[in-house]
Amino acid sequence: MLRAILTLAVLLLTLVAAPRALAQGGDDTIRAGVIVQGPDGLPQTFCVELPEDATGLDALIATGLPLESEQGPLGATVCRIGDTGCTPPGEHCFCQCAGGPGCAYWTYFGLQNGAWQYRVSGPLLVTLEDGAVEGWWWRDDGSNAAPPPPLSFDAICPSEPAFPRTVVDGLGREVTLDAPPQRIASVSLGADEILLPLVGPERLLGVSYMAANPAISNVADALEGVPRTDLIGDPELLISLDADLVILAAYNNPAALDQLLDADVPVFVLADFNTLDDIRANIRLLGEVTGAELRAEALIAQMDARLEAVARAVEGQPPVRVLFYEPGGITYGPGSTVDQIITLAGGVNVAAEAELGPYPLVDAEFVIAADPDVILLGGWYAEQGDPLDTLLSNPAFADLRAVREGRVVPVIDAHMTNVSHHIATGVEDVARALYPDAFPEGAADDVE
Repeated sequence: MLRAILTLAVLLLTLVAAPRALAQGGDDTIRAGVIVQGPDGLPQTFCVELPEDATGLDALIATGLPLESEQGPLGATVCRIGDTGCTPPGEHCFCQCAGGPGCAYWTYFGLQNGAWQYRVSGPLLVTLEDGAVEGWWWRDDGSNAAPPPPLSFDAICPSEPAFPRTVVDGLGREVTLDAPPQRIASVSLGADEILLPLVGPERLLGVSYMAANPAISNVADALEGVPRTDLIGDPELLISLDADLVILAAYNNPAALDQLLDADVPVFVLADFNTLDDIRANIRLLGEVTGAELRAEALIAQMDARLEAVARAVEGQPPVRVLFYEPGGITYGPGSTVDQIITLAGGVNVAAEAELGPYPLVDAEFVIAADPDVILLGGWYAEQGDPLDTLLSNPAFADLRAVREGRVVPVIDAHMTNVSHHIATGVEDVARALYPDAFPEGAADDVE
């Protein structure tokens, strides 16, 4: 069946000709909505204006996304949209469908009666009507990703323009933007991690100095194309960037906000970072202020789906008492994201049991008295030495249950201490560490 579908897709996608010039001037135009969703599962929407006899291919070209095609006797085949797909002539247009059981390629849909319908004609043969909605989806039979949402034309091309808009930030301030910001400077690692999937590196002037550190950042390998990766809350530096939006956290230099506002720099502040609800709220706020609401909701949905999968896997498991511990006695109690990670993974945080507050320091006596079943060991704060060797070589900890039973587990700090959608990765890591039998395929592979 897959081969039959693929053969049909090849025949349809090859019925593509060179792009036509759009009509210049006049009133004989139509508007169409286009949704493009790549392998990240985050849809992009475009409202495009086209000549009256435009085709599905014209609509895709009008999005402005880079396209790659392969010429053949029947025209050209769309091989790549944006960064996803195959690049001829060095690669076959369907290079990800050859040489193995898996297959991934761009598929083409149209919206009919509120639902996607697979186009039985290729994009060159589809003549669009005003109000049409076109869909392009990177379909990968090795992934469980869902197709893009079936948005209506009015949702993609609203009668009222999306901008100017006023958004209330985390401090309760009204921030008004005339257009979607294209030169964004972020000074918060949590915002860095959220903004990259929402707007991509092309709309970022810079990110915080922490973003490039793989010990604490989940986007250290995704910064190509971002001009600066060294931003701090220095108002003079931020003013010099000529950004059309600066993202601060409430804990950044308090004087920076006033100085930036005095220089007429648009500033948006995120205030709360302590809970899963805070993370959802911050994703939505950044989606709203950048005009990327649809991608923000998709990002939240992906995070929530991963958390729900963990909850199903650990349901009914006996509770495991857990201590997250870093050199120097750093741990996290109720009101912190680490506490939420432990709880969502099915564990019981011993710091929460002791009602120590969100960010306590604990001594050896506390650790010994708590005697947790599992110790999750962080360590990027350590200036030297191996945190695991340090803990295991401490004679005071020799009789701890976690030490005796080999359940002192080094963790990836970037997964545990983040305040973005990557919290789901931390929950998965901890759940595998606490209940390896509940994850027979992954066990504790993702916990290092």
